[in-house]
Amino acid sequence: MNDNKNYKIGIIGFGPKGFYGFERLIAYLNEAEISKSIEVHIFNTTSFLASGDVYRTDQPEYLIMNYANRNINSWVLKEPFSNASSTPDFVTWLKAKGHTNAAPGKYAPRALVGSYLVDCYQLVLEQLPKNVKVFTHIGKVTDMIKQNENYQVFYTDIKSGEQDVVACNNALFTTGHHSFKVHKPESEILDNKIDFIYPTNEKLSPVTPQSLVAIKGFGLTAIDSILALTEGKGGVLKKNDKGILKYIPSKKEPYKIYPFSRTGLPMVPRNGSPTSEITLQYFTEEVVQNLEANKPISFNNTLLPLIQKEFHYAFYYVLFKNQGHQFYYDDDFTVMENQVQYFHEDYPESPVFNWDTIVNPFKDEPILSSVVLQVYVEFLIDEAKLGEDKSPFMAAVATWRKISPIFNELYSFGGLDAESHKEFNDQYFGLFNRISYGPPVKNMQKMLALCKAGILDFSYAKSASITQNNENGNFTLQVENGQTTEINYLVNATIARAKESGFKNELYQNLNKNGIIREYKNSTYVPGCLEINAKGNPVLETGIVNNDITFYGTPTEGITCDNDTLSRTRNDFATNWAKETCTAILKRDGRTENYDRTENVL
Repeated sequence: MNDNKNYKIGIIGFGPKGFYGFERLIAYLNEAEISKSIEVHIFNTTSFLASGDVYRTDQPEYLIMNYANRNINSWVLKEPFSNASSTPDFVTWLKAKGHTNAAPGKYAPRALVGSYLVDCYQLVLEQLPKNVKVFTHIGKVTDMIKQNENYQVFYTDIKSGEQDVVACNNALFTTGHHSFKVHKPESEILDNKIDFIYPTNEKLSPVTPQSLVAIKGFGLTAIDSILALTEGKGGVLKKNDKGILKYIPSKKEPYKIYPFSRTGLPMVPRNGSPTSEITLQYFTEEVVQNLEANKPISFNNTLLPLIQKEFHYAFYYVLFKNQGHQFYYDDDFTVMENQVQYFHEDYPESPVFNWDTIVNPFKDEPILSSVVLQVYVEFLIDEAKLGEDKSPFMAAVATWRKISPIFNELYSFGGLDAESHKEFNDQYFGLFNRISYGPPVKNMQKMLALCKAGILDFSYAKSASITQNNENGNFTLQVENGQTTEINYLVNATIARAKESGFKNELYQNLNKNGIIREYKNSTYVPGCLEINAKGNPVLETGIVNNDITFYGTPTEGITCDNDTLSRTRNDFATNWAKETCTAILKRDGRTENYDRTENVL
């Protein structure tokens, strides 16, 4: 397996991003007609290859996607084309399999998306070039050391518990959210503190019936936790005769579930409708080109005003349309404001655009009551049902999804000044995720039903702190006004991200120690991520770029922005990695022809 005559490639982490890299690699190898024997070594912490932990195929059906079927496609129509015998998008695959939830605007169970990814992986495996062999290693990669021309990859086998090592010439890291996950010694792990919820049926099983549970976080992972502790415990959510969703308890769920977060705000849900016809007017590619020459850029002074104008434009575009009028764009924003003024004089009952009301309506409230948040959730559900074509609010919050790819070009590789980089990471990254990438309406309706059933309680949603009681091992949840409650279980439903305090993951700590990566610094700001070049290759401590290794997806967060798990285009370092890997093999094989191509994207 470690024959030096073979060229050995490692893919460390094999969820969707690992599969995308593998698919591009095989496409390039197939086109290059390389005769040399090639080994592809796949390392993954579980046996759920291609699906990864997020889309693992054994999770319950109530855990569903947060974006619609139409947006899911594991393939790229791009040369060199895949060697697979077919390349179906998700909707086509669903129809071929006879699934009833195949409509483009539906939200599928995540396990079903996992099955799709696994099938796509198998389609590539079935057409492997004869000289390519694939080896899978199920276990935890903990270290990599360079030794002469090779990289020794150390991993602990999940079954035997023994450490093994594989020598690779080249490696792609797609380690997902594990990249920032803190390694805790066994002595620090508590039975009543759950630091990672997936797989939910395993991780949340210790939670006992009628207990008191606090959930840190109020995003998609928190919703998964809440559903796993209710539906997953045998509770039933069904509509009554009036069409209102009600929760029927099983008596196996917790007595109370208390979510808490910094803002105390739930995510804005979505209804699965297509992207609206509203185009960007201020935050455009042309504007980006002009700003590129002025990096680093101030977020507050330069970019935020443009974002706010886009939200304003989308809000009034729909509001005007709802009254049979057209909102005309003008380069002079005062002309736009005059249109708005005249409109409100004619329609004084119409809602008025307010940035703070949209992004943080309770900004000045130190604490929030459960009743206030329940009313807000009802408002969000009503707006989401209308969709971005009919709701000015939904049109405004949808704007970030259009801005985000363009913003990424400005943000990446130190595009923001140090102060702005920190402020965006700390404040605005979470804010824009909350308002633009929320759950399906269906899931927010479930949250409302659980709230009305008295199980989900928002009393500690904002400004809460939690401490452990050393006497009995329980926790105390407390808000600023002094209200407290005892908690039996604490669930961490936040997703690990890069933090200023440096690398927390064991593998990345070792990579840093071994000089394979170094921490990225944007002037005075150190976001806690590794430094890479524009191709995803790490910059060594000496400042030299290591072309043998590439990072792709979540590991690059902090120097790039918002690496969507299923996106084939966002920060696509996999394509260049596959291409450069082929070039390296050709050179080693004595073939020196130029392998560069003019890309033809269909």
